[in-house]
Amino acid sequence: MFNKLSSKVLAGTVALVIICSIAFLYLSMKEHEFVYRGTVFNHLEALATNMADDLVETLNEEVDSVDLATKLLDLEVYDNVKYAIVYSRDWDVLQQYIAPSFMQTTALKKELPPFNIKAIDHGVSIYNGSLMVLKTIGDDSYPLGHLLIVNGYREPLDKSNHDLIMNSLPVALIILLTMIALAILFSQRLLSPLSSLTQFTESIESSSNYHLRFEAKSGDEVANLGNHINSMLERIDAQNTELQVQVETLEEQQQTLQQLANFDVLTKLPNRKFFMEVLRREMARVQRRSSNVIVLFLDLDDFKGINDSLGHEAGDSLLIKVSDVIAGQLREGDVLARLGGDEFLILLNDINEDVLETGINVAERIIHSLEIPIVIRDWEIQTGVSIGIADAASADFQAETLIRNADVAMYHAKESGRNTYALFQQELQAESMRKLLIANALTKALLDEEFKVNYQVKVGKGGKVNGLEALIRWESSFDGIISPGEFIPVAEHSGKITAITRWVLRRVFKDLPQLVDIAGKDVVVSINLSAFDIKDIKFIQYIESQLQEYHVAPQQIEFEITESAYLDNFEEAKKFFQKLGDLGFSIALDDFGTGYSSMSYLTRIAIDTLKIDQAFVRKLEESSKDKLIIEAIIGLAHNLGLNICAEGVETAGQRDYLLNSGCQQLQGYFYAKPAPLTDLPKVITDINQQQQILVSLRS
Repeated sequence: MFNKLSSKVLAGTVALVIICSIAFLYLSMKEHEFVYRGTVFNHLEALATNMADDLVETLNEEVDSVDLATKLLDLEVYDNVKYAIVYSRDWDVLQQYIAPSFMQTTALKKELPPFNIKAIDHGVSIYNGSLMVLKTIGDDSYPLGHLLIVNGYREPLDKSNHDLIMNSLPVALIILLTMIALAILFSQRLLSPLSSLTQFTESIESSSNYHLRFEAKSGDEVANLGNHINSMLERIDAQNTELQVQVETLEEQQQTLQQLANFDVLTKLPNRKFFMEVLRREMARVQRRSSNVIVLFLDLDDFKGINDSLGHEAGDSLLIKVSDVIAGQLREGDVLARLGGDEFLILLNDINEDVLETGINVAERIIHSLEIPIVIRDWEIQTGVSIGIADAASADFQAETLIRNADVAMYHAKESGRNTYALFQQELQAESMRKLLIANALTKALLDEEFKVNYQVKVGKGGKVNGLEALIRWESSFDGIISPGEFIPVAEHSGKITAITRWVLRRVFKDLPQLVDIAGKDVVVSINLSAFDIKDIKFIQYIESQLQEYHVAPQQIEFEITESAYLDNFEEAKKFFQKLGDLGFSIALDDFGTGYSSMSYLTRIAIDTLKIDQAFVRKLEESSKDKLIIEAIIGLAHNLGLNICAEGVETAGQRDYLLNSGCQQLQGYFYAKPAPLTDLPKVITDINQQQQILVSLRS
């Protein structure tokens, strides 16, 4: 009720009227009391004066108590006089009068006489709710006695106030009712538009209909407020319409974000985040039931080559079709997710039979299904997949450990020949842990100078050493000598190969003056590069800075890159080696003949030397086909104007055949194993002596 403004105004008005009435009545009573007290004081003063004058004659004569009593009885006509006492000059009580109405009251004992009459001032005073007047009988300088008259004060005053209230109450009620009626009328007439506006706003709140408008019937502030509300409703209505559009857009975006957060954009498969959430729940469930689940880690073989040769759009189409093929080999309830790139994860759950056997069966079905070529843009693409299989129990039901185990098994499958599967075993975990230890130790090895460079000689046609290949060696502080074949792949996988390459480059540049002194001014030193070095956008600047620091002649440095590393990153490699060529360095293509069957790329790459892989050299004395391949490579190189270097030469027969076939440079254990800088003088001396012996035997 009191939530409405009209009710509040009415209640406030009534309260104000009541307060004003009470205040008026209170002030009237105070004024009445003031007037009453003044009147009583005057009357009592006059009464006491007259009575004292009448007693003068009586006290001048011999005091007659009867006569005094008779005089005091004159006070009976005064209703409010309680008692009176006549004292002698020495304050002895001569006579007293007590009103009959006061005689029987308990107040008599309290008032007679609790006070010291001598301490009372002459005149009128108030004591204990009564008025009393003390007068001297006779002259003040020669008093005959004293007269005390006590008159009731509070009782008659309260009665008078009561009469005043009873007489004023009807008038006050009439005024109060009149004011309430006026307040109601005021509220209805003046606040009616405001009430209408309130009802209007309540209807908007209950209906949320912002099309409603308030009809103002006056020109006052309420009408202005209504017009402002109408304007506000128009804006709200427009904003509400716009907001609905935005909400719909946000809901669509939320669904899109939900899709992006949990699903792969390309294949529409669950992503790693979603897969891990499902995996953790499933592992918790099977652990409670003492059951098991299987995770398969899949990686497409040679996907990068397909992506680079046919383009990223074709690569994306291949991933979509491969994911469809894989999904077709799974049971309902199994989860296929794309981890990223060309990697996929599969969760096999609710397995009743042997879990590993189930994983193997699924892996074999997937491998077999991908043996059928996939058609992309009229191209039949033959792809394969390497699969790692791991179970939850072996990972102690830890999701991250399970994924890592499957990943380790997948890499083992790749190393085993690709397009196959491998089961996770603890031995693989030990191997993975060793790789992790090596990866962690590489940075410390660089800082502590644990690496060193050995140099393997390259011999020209005349038997003279005309080149050296810098080969890194590592004698680690935690496990002794570690083969480059072991730590180089780890360095590449962990992203530390570029730091190692830079260290080798700096070491060779620093050794170059001594190498020239040992092997001659025409010696060329080869430095191996990895595919990751090609992608290092700051590597060219680093080489330039080292050239300036060590004052190296670029003609004495040759950079070697494997055939697969070059062609896997063809466009980047082409630009990279073009810049090195512009600086004056020479480029050698290592392991030639083992990576690609097409020779057309040789016309488009910037190289100076072809290095025949030792796989062909090792078998040339046993296989006529390998001889034909070597002869074809040498002939091709000569026609393209390229130098030829054969590596892996271990016998005199291999040496003679290669030299006679037109090979310009040889390298291998037949001449010398890689040796530290300090041993090179002896190595070169021994080679020169062997050459002298060979020349003398031929002559």
